[in-house]
Amino acid sequence: MSTGATPEARAPGPQEYVSVLGAIRVTEIQRRILQIHYDAPSRTITARQIARALGYKHYSVVNSQYGRLGRTVRKLLGRSGDSIDQRLGMFVTFDKRNDEWHWLMRPEVAEALERLGWVEAAAPLLPEEIPPTAARLVEGAVSRVSVNAYERNPEARRRCIEAHGTRCCICGFSFGAVYGKVAEGYIHVHHLRPLSEIDGEYVVDPVADLRPICPNCHAVVHRRIPAFGIEEVRALLQSQSPAERQHAADGATRRR
Repeated sequence: MSTGATPEARAPGPQEYVSVLGAIRVTEIQRRILQIHYDAPSRTITARQIARALGYKHYSVVNSQYGRLGRTVRKLLGRSGDSIDQRLGMFVTFDKRNDEWHWLMRPEVAEALERLGWVEAAAPLLPEEIPPTAARLVEGAVSRVSVNAYERNPEARRRCIEAHGTRCCICGFSFGAVYGKVAEGYIHVHHLRPLSEIDGEYVVDPVADLRPICPNCHAVVHRRIPAFGIEEVRALLQSQSPAERQHAADGATRRR
C-alpha cells in the first residue's frame, strides 16, 4: 500500500454514508471488515490484523474488499479518483506506526454504522475501566482496574454476556436486580488470561476467556500482580461469615 492520499476537500457526513451504504449491496465479508474495524481499540487497526480476525493468512483480501467497497461509495458520492488510497480513504485515515500502516476509522463512518444498526455502540466505561494510558483520573477515582482491548471490545463483551449472563461470576451481584431497569445488563468483563501470557497472534474466545464480574470483585482480582484467580477471590469472599458480610453491606448503605 502506498502512503496516505491527499485529504478530500470535504469528508462525507454520517447521513451520506448511511444513504449510500443502505442503498448498495454490501457483501458479508465487507460488513465483517467494517465491524472488526469498528470494534478495534480506538477504531485503529492494520490490514494484517483484520485479515487474521477473518481467518486469512494474507492481508491482500482485506485491501481488495475494503477498496472495492470504497470505490462503490466514491462513485455514488460523485468523487473523482480511483487509487487504492482514495478508495480506502473513504473509510479511514492513515497513520504509519512501527513501519506499518494503521487505519483509523473515520468518525463519520463509525456513526453511520451505528445508525444502520450494523454495530453495537460501546457502553460507557466506569472509572475503574479506564485504560492505564489515560492521562487523568476520572471523578477523583483513587484506584482503577487496567483492562485490555479484549475486555473493551463490544462484540467480545456481548458474546461473553450472552454465554454467561450479567450476574457477577464471583459474588452473584446483578446491577439490574439491585438498581432496576436503568442498570439492566451492565457488568464488567474480566479476561482470565494474564496479559503477560498474551502475544500478537492470540485470538480471544469470549466464552472461554472472558467472565462477567462486578466492579468490586474486579478490583479485588487486580489487588495483586499477577491477578488473583476467580476461584481465589470467591474463596476469600466465602471465608467471611454471613454476619461479617452483612455488617459490611450495612455500613456501605449508611455511608451513601
